[in-house]
Amino acid sequence: MTGSDIFKSIASAFLPVFMLFAVSACSEEGRPVKGFVLPQGDVAQGEQVFVDFNCHGCHAIPDMEFPDTEFTPPFVLEIGGEVYRVKNYGELLTAVVNPDHIISPKYIAMLEKADREAVISPMPYYGEEMTVAELIDLVEFLHGQYSKLQPKYYRGYYLTK
Repeated sequence: MTGSDIFKSIASAFLPVFMLFAVSACSEEGRPVKGFVLPQGDVAQGEQVFVDFNCHGCHAIPDMEFPDTEFTPPFVLEIGGEVYRVKNYGELLTAVVNPDHIISPKYIAMLEKADREAVISPMPYYGEEMTVAELIDLVEFLHGQYSKLQPKYYRGYYLTK
């Protein structure tokens, strides 16, 4: 048996297996998800959701005024504003849906300064109370609150201010 005969024999043995994988990969069930995109939300409705769920009690947004809340949190965490890295839509969505996923480094620094420790986020889980439409509007509102700063360069050096 020659080398090409051996190759043909191996190829013919594995061809049905390869075809089975190729066909199953084309089905809807085996198709990988490349992204998750929600419909466009309403910014004004999102601002109302921000107030209705008392997000403004623990979060401040630069240059925005909100009504007073009945409680005083230990810390107010500023979100939005001018930043070098804008939170993308997926990060904001995850932060609302799963507050314990990542605890903000700003919040951790505030806790350390006050000699307190955070194991979980103090942000409540609203998965049972917030509708999908409210979630979409809220994330649209939050995403619009960030403004990306362009880094300044001087003769090859990066300047922060």
